[in-house]
Amino acid sequence: MAHFFTTILYIPFYNMLMYFVAVIPGHQVALAIILLTIIIRIILLPTSLKASKSTIEMQKIQPLLNQVRAKYKTDQLKMSQEMQRLFKEHKVSPYGSCLPLIVQMVVLIVFYRVILIGFNLDHLNLLYHFIPKPSGINLNFLGINVSKPDLWILPIVAGALQFVQTKMMPQPPQSKGTNDPMAMMNKQIIYFFPLITIFIARQLPSGLAIYWVITSLVMILQQWYINWHYKLGFWGKFPDVPISELPEYTIDNSAADDGTELHPEHQKMIESDEKRERAKGVEITVRKRK
Repeated sequence: MAHFFTTILYIPFYNMLMYFVAVIPGHQVALAIILLTIIIRIILLPTSLKASKSTIEMQKIQPLLNQVRAKYKTDQLKMSQEMQRLFKEHKVSPYGSCLPLIVQMVVLIVFYRVILIGFNLDHLNLLYHFIPKPSGINLNFLGINVSKPDLWILPIVAGALQFVQTKMMPQPPQSKGTNDPMAMMNKQIIYFFPLITIFIARQLPSGLAIYWVITSLVMILQQWYINWHYKLGFWGKFPDVPISELPEYTIDNSAADDGTELHPEHQKMIESDEKRERAKGVEITVRKRK
């Protein structure tokens, strides 16, 4: 598997980076990182858009999911059946964003490693024969050595852009008069992630902070498009819905055993719960007999 990722991703990305270093006037590695970051984000754009749209579609039906959870909180089997029926009715999948996100994470981790080895010429043996070899590498960018950490400018810019990007991501629609712990946690993340970004960026070579800044800028543009597409405004805000105006999800109890197929993960969860319930029943019976 490691050889596969090295051949398919690692070496091609490194060749693109070194090609840009060779052809850019002054052999600016920072400009090469910026160009390659933009190209990678364009390649990942279809999967990234798919993940974002799937997430929003799931958030739109969150009030209905909460109703199902509240009604069947003591019956895991029925709850899973009704949630699956709800997903089918609205043509959404709780796993729709998983695969695109996994693909993005794999590509970005490989790209991260490529940038780390791009600060010197020790790995030119990985270049294809048709890629020109750079005669040198310029590590200076706006007075900053990109192979060393920058303690202030780039980390703060990266953190600020991370805040804007996170703030723009739509949160599930809230019901007035209710306290949603998940919503409160999401609000805390909006402020927590940028601080983590600043802390990490201060520890890494500033070339990686440049990559972080460009990635955040591209993601902001992408999130703006998603929010515009779903008419959520610049900050991606779902309208607050009074409890009295929440859509009522009608549950047909007569259709409990209609043969609806559950997702394998849900089926495993249900079988595990049933085993625990049977074990409890046996334990109680044994105690009574004693």
